Amino acid sequence: MVQAKRRGKSEPLVRGEAVVRGVLAATLREVARAGYHGLRIEDVAALAGVNKTTVYRRWPTKQELVRDALLSIASDTFTVAGSGSLREDMLAIARRIATLGAQAEYQGLFRLFVVEGDDPELAAIVRSLRASFEAVPRAILEAAEKRGEIAPGVDPRLLFDVMGAALNRRLFLDRVPADEAWLQRLIDLLLHGALARGRTRAAG
Repeated sequence: MVQAKRRGKSEPLVRGEAVVRGVLAATLREVARAGYHGLRIEDVAALAGVNKTTVYRRWPTKQELVRDALLSIASDTFTVAGSGSLREDMLAIARRIATLGAQAEYQGLFRLFVVEGDDPELAAIVRSLRASFEAVPRAILEAAEKRGEIAPGVDPRLLFDVMGAALNRRLFLDRVPADEAWLQRLIDLLLHGALARGRTRAAG
């Protein structure tokens, strides 16, 4: 592999987890500010306080760097789940998304995907991340199904896609904070629906 040939066998990829996190956080800030095509590894390295060769050793291409930076958002967002309750897991994830969405850099990331979303490299990153983004919601619903909280056959991707779409609309398009009361109404609507009790079967 090209990456292996660029470094000695004893040379570490990056000087510790703190450096990795610092570089990924700097990447998120820079790509939100400059856009995907405007992103420069030199600027990321300067913001993270490392040499650019440190970045290149771990991420030989900009595409790999941005992919890992976006993946870190998913990791941080979904690790809040695991309460043993589907409603609480979904609320925890929604709260985390609402917190991130209130920050300027995540507003910038949303604009990035609106403006540059049809870019082939950026589209390829999104496709490669899809499996990672879908794995946790699927696991949450499978656990909820085993606990008897949800009917078999529910599409985890659809449920979480609708939740994400509602949050994106409120946070990034309407630019309205997603407060706790609204988040609870959203999750309850997703889990219980809009029909009055006893009418679900008749409506079907």
